[in-house]
Amino acid sequence: MSIKVAVPVKDESLEIVTRTGRAPFFAIFECDNNGCKFLELRENGHAKEHEHDHGHHHEAHTEEEINHHHSHVKAANLGECKYIVCRALGPNMKDAILREGITPIMVSKNDGATAPEVLEKVKEQLK
Repeated sequence: MSIKVAVPVKDESLEIVTRTGRAPFFAIFECDNNGCKFLELRENGHAKEHEHDHGHHHEAHTEEEINHHHSHVKAANLGECKYIVCRALGPNMKDAILREGITPIMVSKNDGATAPEVLEKVKEQLK
């Protein structure tokens, strides 16, 4: 049986972006007992909306902001993913992802710089 996993990344290099909500793309992988295979990049509309916002502006943790993040999670069709593997997850994005039925798996920079490296480290959790 295979499952889909999302990882917030910078671009085709599959370099992981620390702030999930600001990642330009989500890399989608299909994982099974033989490992994980890269399928595609999906644009993160939330990051695109904020690409010129270079300050440290943090949205309030409100129902409105959660719904805003959730609309972008749905637009990227992340709901078909069982997990999202990420380094940092703000409260709005976390609630939006949980509403979509996606389980976050938290990793650190020590686990690797790219999505394939990190997925190799967490493969035992991808069941």
